[in-house]
Amino acid sequence: MLEKLKRYFQTSLTEQFNSNDRKRYWFQTDDGQTFGISKTALSDEELNLLNHLFTPIDCQADSKYSSRIKQEWHEFLYKHSNTLPQSSGVETVRFFYFFLRTPLEDPNSFEEAIIGGFGQPLLFWQSRTHGFIIDQQPQDAFTKMEFNQLIDTLISDFFVDIHGYIGQLNKFDLSLKEKFSYECQCIEVIHHGANQERVTTFYEGFPHVLIESPSLVDQHIFSDYLVESIQEQEMLQTLQVFFQNNLNASLTAKKLYIHRNSLQYRLDKFIEKTGIDIRSFSNATFVTLAILLLKKNNTLIVHGA
Repeated sequence: MLEKLKRYFQTSLTEQFNSNDRKRYWFQTDDGQTFGISKTALSDEELNLLNHLFTPIDCQADSKYSSRIKQEWHEFLYKHSNTLPQSSGVETVRFFYFFLRTPLEDPNSFEEAIIGGFGQPLLFWQSRTHGFIIDQQPQDAFTKMEFNQLIDTLISDFFVDIHGYIGQLNKFDLSLKEKFSYECQCIEVIHHGANQERVTTFYEGFPHVLIESPSLVDQHIFSDYLVESIQEQEMLQTLQVFFQNNLNASLTAKKLYIHRNSLQYRLDKFIEKTGIDIRSFSNATFVTLAILLLKKNNTLIVHGA
Protein backbone atom coordinates (compact mmCIF):
# COMPACT_ATOMS: atom_id res chain seq x y z
CA MET A 1 0.00 0.00 0.00
CA LEU A 2 2.79 2.43 0.91
CA GLU A 3 4.57 1.77 -2.39
CA LYS A 4 1.37 2.62 -4.29
CA LEU A 5 1.06 5.87 -2.33
CA LYS A 6 4.67 6.74 -3.20
CA ARG A 7 3.95 6.29 -6.88
CA TYR A 8 0.76 8.33 -6.65
CA PHE A 9 1.97 11.25 -4.52
CA GLN A 10 5.64 11.12 -5.63
CA THR A 11 7.64 13.99 -4.08
CA SER A 12 4.68 15.05 -1.92
CA LEU A 13 5.25 11.94 0.22
CA THR A 14 8.18 11.45 2.58
CA GLU A 15 9.12 8.71 5.03
CA GLN A 16 11.46 10.99 7.01
CA PHE A 17 9.31 11.82 10.02
CA ASN A 18 9.73 15.36 11.32
CA SER A 19 7.43 16.41 14.15
CA ASN A 20 8.22 20.06 13.42
CA ASP A 21 6.99 19.81 9.82
CA ARG A 22 3.46 21.18 10.07
CA LYS A 23 3.03 21.36 6.28
CA ARG A 24 2.31 17.63 6.08
CA TYR A 25 -0.22 15.19 7.47
CA TRP A 26 1.60 12.32 9.18
CA PHE A 27 0.51 8.67 9.42
CA GLN A 28 1.73 5.34 10.74
CA THR A 29 1.16 1.94 9.10
CA ASP A 30 0.23 -1.22 11.04
CA ASP A 31 3.85 -2.37 10.96
CA GLY A 32 5.14 0.89 12.42
CA GLN A 33 6.29 2.74 9.27
CA THR A 34 5.70 6.49 9.32
CA PHE A 35 5.11 8.75 6.35
CA GLY A 36 3.91 12.27 5.65
CA ILE A 37 2.05 13.80 2.72
CA SER A 38 1.96 17.50 1.88
CA LYS A 39 -1.35 19.03 2.98
CA THR A 40 -1.71 20.82 -0.34
CA ALA A 41 -1.53 17.49 -2.21
CA LEU A 42 -4.54 15.98 -0.43
CA SER A 43 -8.22 16.47 -1.10
CA ASP A 44 -10.70 16.16 1.79
CA GLU A 45 -11.80 12.77 0.46
CA GLU A 46 -8.22 11.49 0.25
CA LEU A 47 -7.43 12.72 3.77
CA ASN A 48 -10.53 11.02 5.14
CA LEU A 49 -9.55 7.75 3.44
CA LEU A 50 -5.99 7.90 4.79
CA ASN A 51 -7.31 8.55 8.31
CA HIS A 52 -9.29 5.31 8.07
CA LEU A 53 -6.51 3.21 6.52
CA PHE A 54 -3.66 4.38 8.76
CA THR A 55 -3.08 5.77 12.24
CA PRO A 56 -2.82 9.59 12.13
CA ILE A 57 0.19 11.00 13.97
CA ASP A 58 -0.29 14.23 15.87
CA CYS A 59 2.60 16.59 15.06
CA GLN A 60 2.17 17.95 18.55
CA ALA A 61 3.01 14.53 20.00
CA ASP A 62 6.43 15.44 21.36
CA SER A 63 5.10 18.54 23.08
CA LYS A 64 2.05 16.68 24.43
CA TYR A 65 4.21 14.19 26.27
CA SER A 66 5.60 16.81 28.60
CA SER A 67 6.44 14.42 31.43
CA ARG A 68 9.74 12.62 31.11
CA ILE A 69 8.24 9.17 31.53
CA LYS A 70 5.57 9.70 28.85
CA GLN A 71 8.18 11.00 26.45
CA GLU A 72 10.37 7.93 27.10
CA TRP A 73 7.45 5.57 26.54
CA HIS A 74 6.60 7.35 23.28
CA GLU A 75 10.21 7.05 22.09
CA PHE A 76 10.37 3.38 23.07
CA LEU A 77 7.07 2.24 21.54
CA TYR A 78 6.96 4.32 18.37
CA LYS A 79 10.47 5.30 17.42
CA HIS A 80 13.79 3.50 17.09
CA SER A 81 14.76 3.72 20.74
CA ASN A 82 15.99 0.49 22.32
CA THR A 83 16.14 2.03 25.78
CA LEU A 84 13.48 1.08 28.29
CA PRO A 85 11.61 3.94 29.97
CA GLN A 86 13.10 4.65 33.38
CA SER A 87 10.15 3.45 35.43
CA SER A 88 11.30 2.71 38.95
CA GLY A 89 10.26 -0.66 40.36
CA VAL A 90 8.31 -1.73 37.24
CA GLU A 91 8.62 -5.43 36.34
CA THR A 92 5.31 -6.12 34.63
CA VAL A 93 3.15 -4.07 32.26
CA ARG A 94 -0.34 -4.46 30.86
CA PHE A 95 -1.89 -2.42 28.05
CA PHE A 96 -5.56 -1.50 27.98
CA TYR A 97 -7.16 -0.25 24.77
CA PHE A 98 -10.25 1.87 24.16
CA PHE A 99 -12.27 2.83 21.08
CA LEU A 100 -14.81 5.66 21.03
CA ARG A 101 -17.62 5.88 18.51
CA THR A 102 -17.21 9.66 18.26
CA PRO A 103 -14.47 12.13 19.31
CA LEU A 104 -14.69 13.71 22.74
CA GLU A 105 -15.38 17.38 23.35
CA ASP A 106 -13.22 17.33 26.48
CA PRO A 107 -10.45 14.70 26.18
CA ASN A 108 -8.53 16.19 29.14
CA SER A 109 -11.36 15.41 31.55
CA PHE A 110 -11.59 11.93 30.04
CA GLU A 111 -7.89 11.37 30.76
CA GLU A 112 -8.34 12.58 34.33
CA ALA A 113 -11.18 10.10 34.82
CA ILE A 114 -9.02 7.26 33.47
CA ILE A 115 -6.15 8.21 35.77
CA GLY A 116 -8.51 8.28 38.74
CA GLY A 117 -9.91 4.87 37.80
CA PHE A 118 -6.56 3.16 37.39
CA GLY A 119 -4.35 5.05 39.80
CA GLN A 120 -1.72 6.98 37.83
CA PRO A 121 -1.51 5.09 34.52
CA LEU A 122 -0.16 6.59 31.30
CA LEU A 123 -2.67 7.32 28.53
CA PHE A 124 -1.77 7.79 24.86
CA TRP A 125 -4.10 8.79 22.02
CA GLN A 126 -3.54 7.00 18.69
CA SER A 127 -6.27 9.02 17.00
CA ARG A 128 -9.16 11.22 18.10
CA THR A 129 -11.26 8.13 18.79
CA HIS A 130 -8.93 5.47 20.14
CA GLY A 131 -5.91 5.03 22.33
CA PHE A 132 -4.32 2.88 24.98
CA ILE A 133 -3.44 2.93 28.66
CA ILE A 134 -0.18 1.67 30.13
CA ASP A 135 -0.67 0.14 33.57
CA GLN A 136 2.77 -0.14 35.16
CA GLN A 137 1.46 -1.77 38.33
CA PRO A 138 -1.08 -4.26 36.97
CA GLN A 139 -3.02 -6.70 39.06
CA ASP A 140 -2.22 -10.31 38.27
CA ALA A 141 -5.70 -11.24 37.08
CA PHE A 142 -7.50 -7.97 36.37
CA THR A 143 -11.17 -8.76 36.03
CA LYS A 144 -13.46 -7.68 33.24
CA MET A 145 -15.93 -6.53 35.85
CA GLU A 146 -13.53 -3.88 37.18
CA PHE A 147 -12.75 -2.50 33.72
CA ASN A 148 -16.42 -2.72 32.77
CA GLN A 149 -17.36 -0.60 35.75
CA LEU A 150 -14.87 2.06 34.70
CA ILE A 151 -16.15 1.98 31.09
CA ASP A 152 -19.75 2.31 32.28
CA THR A 153 -18.81 5.33 34.39
CA LEU A 154 -17.05 6.98 31.43
CA ILE A 155 -20.05 6.33 29.17
CA SER A 156 -22.45 7.97 31.61
CA ASP A 157 -20.13 10.92 32.32
CA PHE A 158 -19.10 11.70 28.74
CA PHE A 159 -22.14 10.45 26.77
CA VAL A 160 -20.02 8.47 24.32
CA ASP A 161 -20.06 4.83 23.26
CA ILE A 162 -16.85 3.08 24.37
CA HIS A 163 -15.43 -0.40 23.85
CA GLY A 164 -12.49 -1.53 25.96
CA TYR A 165 -9.96 -4.32 25.58
CA ILE A 166 -7.64 -5.87 28.17
CA GLY A 167 -4.20 -6.93 26.98
CA GLN A 168 -1.81 -9.57 28.23
CA LEU A 169 0.47 -9.37 31.25
CA ASN A 170 3.95 -8.73 29.81
CA LYS A 171 7.48 -8.46 31.11
CA PHE A 172 8.97 -5.00 31.29
CA ASP A 173 11.91 -5.66 29.00
CA LEU A 174 13.08 -4.82 25.47
CA SER A 175 10.74 -7.43 23.93
CA LEU A 176 7.80 -5.30 25.09
CA LYS A 177 8.05 -3.09 21.98
CA GLU A 178 7.42 -6.10 19.71
CA LYS A 179 4.73 -7.50 22.02
CA PHE A 180 2.92 -4.15 21.95
CA SER A 181 3.06 -3.95 18.14
CA TYR A 182 1.61 -7.46 17.74
CA GLU A 183 -1.03 -6.89 20.40
CA CYS A 184 -2.17 -3.58 18.86
CA GLN A 185 -2.74 -5.29 15.51
CA CYS A 186 -4.66 -8.12 17.16
CA ILE A 187 -6.85 -5.71 19.12
CA GLU A 188 -7.73 -3.91 15.87
CA VAL A 189 -8.85 -7.24 14.38
CA ILE A 190 -10.85 -8.12 17.48
CA HIS A 191 -12.49 -4.68 17.60
CA HIS A 192 -13.62 -4.84 13.99
CA GLY A 193 -14.99 -8.35 14.48
CA ALA A 194 -18.50 -9.37 15.40
CA ASN A 195 -17.99 -9.21 19.18
CA GLN A 196 -20.20 -6.49 20.63
CA GLU A 197 -19.29 -6.88 24.30
CA ARG A 198 -18.45 -3.67 26.10
CA VAL A 199 -15.17 -5.13 27.37
CA THR A 200 -13.21 -8.00 25.80
CA THR A 201 -9.95 -9.57 26.90
CA PHE A 202 -7.15 -10.46 24.50
CA TYR A 203 -7.70 -14.09 25.48
CA GLU A 204 -11.39 -14.03 24.55
CA GLY A 205 -10.72 -12.33 21.23
CA PHE A 206 -7.78 -14.50 20.21
CA PRO A 207 -9.85 -17.17 18.37
CA HIS A 208 -11.23 -14.39 16.15
CA VAL A 209 -7.67 -13.29 15.29
CA LEU A 210 -6.80 -16.91 14.52
CA ILE A 211 -9.66 -17.11 12.02
CA GLU A 212 -9.62 -13.61 10.49
CA SER A 213 -5.88 -12.80 10.49
CA PRO A 214 -3.87 -16.03 10.85
CA SER A 215 -0.76 -14.25 9.53
CA LEU A 216 -0.64 -12.32 12.82
CA VAL A 217 -0.48 -15.49 14.88
CA ASP A 218 3.17 -15.96 15.73
CA GLN A 219 4.93 -17.29 18.83
CA HIS A 220 6.07 -13.74 19.59
CA ILE A 221 2.47 -12.72 20.12
CA PHE A 222 2.30 -14.58 23.44
CA SER A 223 3.42 -13.19 26.76
CA ASP A 224 6.79 -14.53 27.90
CA TYR A 225 5.16 -15.33 31.25
CA LEU A 226 2.79 -17.71 29.46
CA VAL A 227 5.50 -19.36 27.35
CA GLU A 228 7.80 -19.88 30.34
CA SER A 229 4.97 -21.36 32.42
CA ILE A 230 3.95 -23.97 29.86
CA GLN A 231 7.57 -24.89 29.17
CA GLU A 232 7.70 -26.38 32.67
CA GLN A 233 6.90 -30.08 32.36
CA GLU A 234 4.92 -30.30 35.60
CA MET A 235 2.84 -27.23 34.81
CA LEU A 236 2.20 -28.30 31.22
CA GLN A 237 0.99 -31.72 32.34
CA THR A 238 -1.20 -30.15 35.03
CA LEU A 239 -2.83 -27.79 32.54
CA GLN A 240 -3.44 -30.48 29.95
CA VAL A 241 -5.10 -32.83 32.45
CA PHE A 242 -7.12 -29.93 33.88
CA PHE A 243 -8.42 -29.07 30.41
CA GLN A 244 -9.07 -32.72 29.52
CA ASN A 245 -11.27 -32.98 32.60
CA ASN A 246 -13.37 -29.93 31.77
CA LEU A 247 -11.77 -27.69 34.45
CA ASN A 248 -12.90 -30.09 37.19
CA ALA A 249 -10.34 -29.67 39.99
CA SER A 250 -11.31 -32.77 41.98
CA LEU A 251 -11.15 -35.07 38.97
CA THR A 252 -7.88 -33.48 37.80
CA ALA A 253 -6.22 -33.99 41.20
CA LYS A 254 -7.35 -37.62 41.17
CA LYS A 255 -5.95 -38.22 37.68
CA LEU A 256 -2.63 -36.60 38.64
CA TYR A 257 -2.45 -38.56 41.93
CA ILE A 258 -2.00 -35.38 43.94
CA HIS A 259 -3.96 -33.69 46.73
CA ARG A 260 -6.53 -31.12 45.63
CA ASN A 261 -4.63 -28.46 47.60
CA SER A 262 -1.48 -29.26 45.61
CA LEU A 263 -3.42 -28.82 42.39
CA GLN A 264 -4.85 -25.53 43.61
CA TYR A 265 -1.33 -24.35 44.45
CA ARG A 266 -0.18 -25.08 40.88
CA LEU A 267 -3.18 -23.34 39.32
CA ASP A 268 -2.76 -20.30 41.57
CA LYS A 269 0.92 -20.17 40.65
CA PHE A 270 0.03 -20.14 36.95
CA ILE A 271 -2.64 -17.44 37.40
CA GLU A 272 -0.31 -15.26 39.46
CA LYS A 273 2.53 -15.48 36.93
CA THR A 274 0.56 -15.11 33.69
CA GLY A 275 -2.49 -13.11 34.76
CA ILE A 276 -4.69 -15.71 33.04
CA ASP A 277 -7.46 -17.17 35.17
CA ILE A 278 -7.73 -20.59 33.55
CA ARG A 279 -10.74 -21.49 35.66
CA SER A 280 -12.86 -19.72 33.03
CA PHE A 281 -13.72 -21.47 29.76
CA SER A 282 -12.56 -18.67 27.42
CA ASN A 283 -9.17 -18.36 29.12
CA ALA A 284 -8.70 -22.13 29.18
CA THR A 285 -9.48 -22.19 25.44
CA PHE A 286 -6.85 -19.52 24.80
CA VAL A 287 -4.17 -21.42 26.73
CA THR A 288 -5.08 -24.65 24.94
CA LEU A 289 -4.68 -22.93 21.56
CA ALA A 290 -1.40 -21.35 22.68
CA ILE A 291 -0.01 -24.76 23.67
CA LEU A 292 -1.00 -26.25 20.31
CA LEU A 293 0.48 -23.35 18.34
CA LEU A 294 3.75 -23.34 20.28
CA LYS A 295 4.09 -27.08 19.78
CA LYS A 296 3.43 -26.70 16.06
CA ASN A 297 6.13 -24.03 15.77
CA ASN A 298 8.56 -26.13 17.82
CA THR A 299 8.74 -23.28 20.32
CA LEU A 300 7.46 -25.35 23.22
CA ILE A 301 10.60 -26.89 24.67
CA VAL A 302 9.79 -28.75 27.84
CA HIS A 303 12.47 -28.51 30.50
CA GLY A 304 13.11 -31.00 33.25
CA ALA A 305 11.89 -33.99 31.27
